[in-house]
Amino acid sequence: MKSISGWLLVYLVGSALMTLFYATGLAGRFFDYHAAAITGIFLILGTPLLLVVMKVPSAPIWNIASLWVGAGSISLVLLIAAFNVDAARLKEVGAMIVLIVIAATTWAAIWTAYFLRSGRVALVFSDITGKGS
Repeated sequence: MKSISGWLLVYLVGSALMTLFYATGLAGRFFDYHAAAITGIFLILGTPLLLVVMKVPSAPIWNIASLWVGAGSISLVLLIAAFNVDAARLKEVGAMIVLIVIAATTWAAIWTAYFLRSGRVALVFSDITGKGS
């Protein structure tokens, strides 16, 4: 059995951090940074990462979906917030909002392309017996 390494390992570590960032941002917007809300959102958005570790054949599609749900959710929340602040405050936080939206969508786009085009991903997740490679 091959272990998760290379770009898949980079994806797992980076996506765990991005997912924690998304969970914190979403929980902060709706639940005043309540720890249980952060944990719950993290577990929901992070479950596809566990599927990668378990080498479940459907893991790539679940991870692509999770990437875009996370990026879309945080982007939507930030864009709504941008419309609800006064012009002076928007000047202060506008660049940060734009940067986060660009980072989230770029992260999702890069890893979507990786999951769809990588030969390693195809090899690791092609085992139809469910035993992994």
